[in-house]
Amino acid sequence: MTTSTPIARLALLILAAACSAYSSGTVRTTRRHPVSRPLSLDVLPAPEIEIQVAAEVAKARRILDDLNKENLFASPYLVSAIYYHDDFLSDFPVDRNTADPERRIIGQISNVLPPERKARFMRLLHEVWARSGPAGPERVALPVAYSVAGGGHRYAIDLFAPEGAPVYAVSRGLVVLSERDWSAVSLFSTTSRKGGNAVIVFDPDHDRFYRYCHMSAVQVSAGTLVAAGQVVGSVGHSGLNAARPGHGRHLHFEANEYLEGHVRALDYRHLRAMLRQWRSTSALRDSTVSTPRRAG
Repeated sequence: MTTSTPIARLALLILAAACSAYSSGTVRTTRRHPVSRPLSLDVLPAPEIEIQVAAEVAKARRILDDLNKENLFASPYLVSAIYYHDDFLSDFPVDRNTADPERRIIGQISNVLPPERKARFMRLLHEVWARSGPAGPERVALPVAYSVAGGGHRYAIDLFAPEGAPVYAVSRGLVVLSERDWSAVSLFSTTSRKGGNAVIVFDPDHDRFYRYCHMSAVQVSAGTLVAAGQVVGSVGHSGLNAARPGHGRHLHFEANEYLEGHVRALDYRHLRAMLRQWRSTSALRDSTVSTPRRAG
């Protein structure tokens, strides 16, 4: 008994040292793989930035003062202010000169965009749609042939697909925004430096907007009609975050709904449910088309 006690103590000391070494090694391994953080949207203040911000806001104000079917899409910043849900820019410092200029523009436009003006914009969208004739039947299609649906977003979902894969309109509708000139070095190449090349389609059957981002190519223009399943662009990696090494290769997909002067965003759970339903609907439609009925 007297000889076993020192041996037992020595064994406990060796075990404790081993556990400590394993624990510290685990901590060091974790630190070698930091969590990826989004890039800052802050900019270096400059007089030319202020001039362009003021010019874009003034342009949107002039359009709102004489809003009609001919100038609906003349300002992509105004369209974005119509599209974004009500809480998106509510706390954004629109006058801070180091803030992202595109968000400042949209935020300032939102401040002069009461519900009744949004309502007029929506009425005009329906008028344009009605006079143009329907673009195909009312049906749904998947936005892209994706392998995985994920992403750390509250109001959007990332659909992972190969670069260059076609992106489809999920419903018939009217293209209200089309941006194809994104540049990492330009502050004004698109209305969203993070979203990159993007398309927004208005679905008049449900008063809903669908937004597709990070595209490499855009094949539609604002003001044109699209049918469900029509190609609107292709998967890419445009936008500040998606353009980073190891990122991209996915379609960023959102949906916002309009109701009585207000816009609400569909959260990722709702989007997942919609995608599952659309996949089932598309599979059922394809099986019906490929299996002709027997005569008699």
